[in-house]
Amino acid sequence: MGVGRMVEAAHAFMLGLVSFVQTPSHVVLVGLDSSGKTTVLLRLKYGQYVNTLPTVGFNCEKVRAGGAYWMVWDVGGAERVRPLWRPYTRGTDALIFVVDSSSDDERLEEARLELQRLAKQQASQCASLNRPRPPMLILANKQDLPSARDIHSLTKALGLNDLQECQSWTLAAACAVTGEGLDEAMEVLQQLVAKSKKVTKSKNR
Repeated sequence: MGVGRMVEAAHAFMLGLVSFVQTPSHVVLVGLDSSGKTTVLLRLKYGQYVNTLPTVGFNCEKVRAGGAYWMVWDVGGAERVRPLWRPYTRGTDALIFVVDSSSDDERLEEARLELQRLAKQQASQCASLNRPRPPMLILANKQDLPSARDIHSLTKALGLNDLQECQSWTLAAACAVTGEGLDEAMEVLQQLVAKSKKVTKSKNR
């Protein structure tokens, strides 16, 4: 075996060891149906585009993204299954709300209402658990489409500035089909999670 291959093998072994030792952060993917949640999950898992079907219940995968390991739960976004978001998001380390950036005004208003409802649920749940609210990544998916809205437009349409100050959030543009922007978005989310956990530890001392 050449030196190059030995180094690669050692690197792969170390990554596997870190994966085994490191406890992944728990994150839940939610959003309206057809926003691209499962495509995001499988892109993070396999590093390539995978054709998907609408999620009726949930999917779960362990992935490495943004320099960290995550246990990602992808919950269906059809109106009839959105009540499932509440139990799945209870006690989670982070939330990812996926939005179809090319949505029309009516669809974005629906996404805004669900996002605000989720934030209120988190406020109630976290108060009962005596823990800070998990950071939220709003992922502006499908940026490859001609009708995709920019970050400024989506911030206003989704009412993100109306979220309470104790709810940390970030908005990132991405395309699950090509993978563009996903790893960078997950890196920012990891930083928010690390900050949240640091605050929690300091309070528990």
